[in-house]
Amino acid sequence: MSFYTFSISKLRLFFILFFSIKFISAQTLDSNSIYTIKSITINGNKKTKDRIITRELVIKQNDTLRLNTINYVKRRSEQNIFNTQLFIYDTIYPTINDTLKTINLTIVVKERWYVFPTPVIEVQDRNFNTWWRTKDFFRLNYGFALALENFTGVKDRLILLVQRGYSEKYGFSYRTPYVNKTQTIGYNLLYVFNRNNEVNFITQNNAPQFVRSYKNYLRTEHEAKAGIIYRPNLYEQTTAELVYKNVSIGDTVAKLNPNYFNDAKLCIQYLSLQYRYTFDNRDNKSYPLKGWAFEGQIVKDGFNYEDNSPINNLYVGVNIRKHTPLKNRFYSANLMKARYMNSDKLSYNFNRALGYNDLIRGYEYFVIEGQNYFLSKNSLRYQIIKPKVFKPKYLTHAKQFNTIPFYAFANVFFDAGYVQDKFFYKTNTHVNSWQCGYGASIDLITYYDVVLRLEYSFNKQLQSGFFIHATVGF
Repeated sequence: MSFYTFSISKLRLFFILFFSIKFISAQTLDSNSIYTIKSITINGNKKTKDRIITRELVIKQNDTLRLNTINYVKRRSEQNIFNTQLFIYDTIYPTINDTLKTINLTIVVKERWYVFPTPVIEVQDRNFNTWWRTKDFFRLNYGFALALENFTGVKDRLILLVQRGYSEKYGFSYRTPYVNKTQTIGYNLLYVFNRNNEVNFITQNNAPQFVRSYKNYLRTEHEAKAGIIYRPNLYEQTTAELVYKNVSIGDTVAKLNPNYFNDAKLCIQYLSLQYRYTFDNRDNKSYPLKGWAFEGQIVKDGFNYEDNSPINNLYVGVNIRKHTPLKNRFYSANLMKARYMNSDKLSYNFNRALGYNDLIRGYEYFVIEGQNYFLSKNSLRYQIIKPKVFKPKYLTHAKQFNTIPFYAFANVFFDAGYVQDKFFYKTNTHVNSWQCGYGASIDLITYYDVVLRLEYSFNKQLQSGFFIHATVGF
């Protein structure tokens, strides 16, 4: 090879490298260039107002962004829109104009079915597994509930309820998230009347004990609530509520447990002031896989405004949830929850802790009641079925139901909790000591936020069982 040929080859290589570097630099420059959101178009929202959807976007019209952030903006905004629980699915399509340095966003949504005139057939027990042990049909509720989701197209909800059976209940609730122009302030209202022929009057051996009357109502309750909701941004929300309750019991209950309301009272009425702050940036509220959430709550029951109602309870609670993607379709989910109650004298009616809304898995048949508690729930998940969408032909004309998403996870879990009780501990062995549960489950997730959990678990006492839960992925 001559020197001339070698020099030409080197020169050609130089130009190739030079222009390649220039091209790569131009690409990098373009990806960091500033673009303007020129327009936002929404398709598919026949009832939902546009402003409810655009409220969830992480960027607004006429805002600017770097081109290399467009994928994050698209993904995070889609998650926020889906978490409104108004849509079966949503997709954002960005159209990029490199010449004008503009981006047009097209949002396509498919609305859910918003009217649910559903018959009420439910078990009164704390969970389905507890009811299944006895299969006591007296403990079934039946009736009719009319839930009007997205009632006026602004993510508001109206619920009307008429229920008979074990728990006779009548009431309504209404919630609207935004009433001001900037969409930061909303409110909620509720009134419920219910009465029962059976009452859980005491807890013994870590299980509630009941008294039943087929002739008389043993517990009657009126509850009224009004609240203000403040949501200054996408992930924070503050709620302040004023609650009035009037509860009365039959003399049979007071005789069996004079401490049900303390001093053998047959009736109490009180005001409750409740404050709640939440931060939640999880990707999916029904079954989150990424992100975290924090909730802090303060509840003050009673203000001693009447001599015959000396209720003076103060609760402070915190709740932290963390969801972490690992590798190869593995995910972790962790929850820590704690509550502290300041009360020198507490009636049985207010002595609730684990076994109701909060549960150590493996203790479905028990309640662990007290004033203060700590709960830790931990799961390692593996995605056994990736998200799929089914469109059955027989549902072609039912637009709100003919798109069925489905996916599934296998879980192994470990839960631990501690409940402190200084008033009723003598008849219950699970309080004032650590309890734990562990096991495995299959979670099946489909549309309308339905999560079915099939679980086999063990507890500290080496008791085990198979349990079914309709739940959320904490």
